[in-house]
This record gives sequence, C-alpha cells and structure tokens, in this order.
Amino acid sequence: MIRSGPMNSASGSGRNGILYGLALSLALAVFGCGIKTRVKVPVSPAIAAARTATLQGLLAMVRERGANVASLSSSSLKLTLTTERADSGELQKYHSAPGYVILRSPSDILLNVQNPVTKTTILELLSRGDRFEVWNPGKNTVYEGRNSAAGFVLDEKDQALSFSARPIHIFEALLPRGIALDEPDLRISKTELQDAQAKYYVLTLYRETGSLEVHLLRQLWIERSRMVLAREDRFADTGEIISTVKYANFDIFQGTPLPRDVRIERPQDGYSLDLHFKDWRVNPSVEDSAFVLRPPPGAERVVLREKGNLHP
Repeated sequence: MIRSGPMNSASGSGRNGILYGLALSLALAVFGCGIKTRVKVPVSPAIAAARTATLQGLLAMVRERGANVASLSSSSLKLTLTTERADSGELQKYHSAPGYVILRSPSDILLNVQNPVTKTTILELLSRGDRFEVWNPGKNTVYEGRNSAAGFVLDEKDQALSFSARPIHIFEALLPRGIALDEPDLRISKTELQDAQAKYYVLTLYRETGSLEVHLLRQLWIERSRMVLAREDRFADTGEIISTVKYANFDIFQGTPLPRDVRIERPQDGYSLDLHFKDWRVNPSVEDSAFVLRPPPGAERVVLREKGNLHP
C-alpha cells in the first residue's frame, strides 16, 4: 500500500520553495536594474572648483580684504525693506526703492533712498562714529541717536514707535569688521560645511570667560571656489543671533570681488533689508563734507530716547 501522507506534503513544500525561489530570481532579474539604477547628478561648478586653505591663510585673506578697502560707493542700488511685528507675526514688505550709498572706514556711511518715480529723497541715513541721524523729508524731521543703544522709543500721539534700522547695521554689512587677533580671550575654530551649491570654510570666533562657558561671537562663511565671504552671523552673549548677512552674485570691481546682492536679517530688531548693487567704486576719495545731512530750514530735530542695555 502506498501512503500519501507526510512524505507527499514535504515533497509539495519543496516544490513550492523551488518555485518561490525561481519567481524571486526572475523578479530581481527584471526589476533589479531599477533598484540599483545610477543617475549622474551634475556637480555645482563652485563645489568642483573648491580650493583649500589653512586657518592662517583664511585669517590673512580677511585681514587683506580689510586693509585693501578703506572706502566704497555705489551710485545705483535698489533697497527693499521687510519689517515684522513680533507680537502679531505680521510681515510688512515695502516696495523697492533706488538710491546711493557712500562708506568710509572706520564707521562713516551715508545712505540716500529715493522715490522711484521722481528720484527725490524719501529717506536719508547718516552715521559717524557712535552718532547717527535719520532724515524723513515727509515729516521734515531729523532723528538723532547712538549706534550703541539697544533700542529707542519715540512718543508720538501717545504711541511708542520703535527705531531699529540703523545705518551702522548697513555699514557693518557692506564693510565687515576685521578679526582682532590681539584680543587675549579670542579663540577661533575652522570647520568645513557644504550645501548643494558650494563648499565653505566656517571661521567661528569665541570669547573665553574664565569659566567652562565660552561666548559665541561671530561665524564667517568663506565660499571656497572664490574664497569670498558668503555669510556672516553675529551673536549676543546670551547666544541669541543678532544679525545674519548673506552675500551673493560676486563680481570684480577694480580688482576687488564684491557682491551685487546683500541681504541683512536683524531678527531682534524686527526687520530685514535686501540690497542690490549695479555698480561699486573701490576706494574713492571721500571728503568729510560727504557725510553731512542737509535738511531744509525749519526741519525739526528729535533726539531718540534710549531703552534697554547696550549691545553690538
């Protein structure tokens, strides 16, 4: 008698296993190319052209840039201001306006903003040392204050108006501060980062406090294909970011690489500023008379009342 019990079941299981293996092999043969397909992704030219540098070489580059550029001017720029009210989350973006700017080390700047149609002045900002002035022709009023103040309050019709956009912010973005290597508590690290567009050396500046804690001061992002400053972040002692400045679309002006586009973000001050430059003049001869506001007779002068502690 032939029994068809367990032996036949085991035989069937074996055949099923073989069939399953053949099916899996067939699937891998058909679809395996899809699993392992290799796609060539174009590499950004800036990544391919990235150069190498030591920390000392990068510090020398920053020092040389500051030594070679003592003054700048642009006769053709466009400015776009965006403000944000922290209490409501409301953003206000103003129309782009043309203008011109003059800068001279160590801290002088005159920025003139014009009506796009009539080319008349709608706002003029001046900074010399720790003092700044802002002329509003619409109100025929000149506001005066200190760059080192944390903030200002102006009482007008029982409303507290905040004055946050100061000309020194623009000066420090367009003529970035050098690195004072003689500061005894200064420490610097160099790291490497990369995004989809470029490779960067990031110089991070710290200040020792004599304890375990150190204070983060600045971060300078050096784009490695052209060895130019692509971004700078500044921080308060509390660790909060004070400003982020981004530089793009570099061109050579009189032998010096300069950005055509600069974006200034001041989250604590509640505004950001986009600047586009059509031209740059490097080291023009600038007299003291260039840094004077000339409002019409009868313009009111208002000294801005300070609030809070000082910060950079």
